[in-house]
Amino acid sequence: MSTGTAVVLPLTSQRTLRADRAPRARVRLEPTRRGRRLLLAVAFALGLLVALVALLVVDLPSALAGTEAGQPVTVTVEAGDTLWGYAEEYAPEGMSPQDFVSEVRSANHLPTGRITAGQEIVLPAAELPAR
Repeated sequence: MSTGTAVVLPLTSQRTLRADRAPRARVRLEPTRRGRRLLLAVAFALGLLVALVALLVVDLPSALAGTEAGQPVTVTVEAGDTLWGYAEEYAPEGMSPQDFVSEVRSANHLPTGRITAGQEIVLPAAELPAR
């Protein structure tokens, strides 16, 4: 039996292989068709999210909704207000003040045409005027 010596060679690691390569100049990455579609979808989703947040912060839906025609409006009576004054201010076009006052009285179950300050009444208004 003979014994001999073996020579062990060092293994090159991945780090030394990468360090040996020189970096390529002017490497340009271009997205694939799938990558472009993904970027477009992400940009679209972000745009929708920004629009939704803007609508919620600005509260635009309620500003655009307003009061629809024919929807009743609840008003708190102030000192000096009368049903005839509300008729002049809130009566829908084509309705006489007498008809408006009688509708308000029946809707609010008022025995007379008298109202007091602080009382809340429902008015059959087409739209609110600017006060």
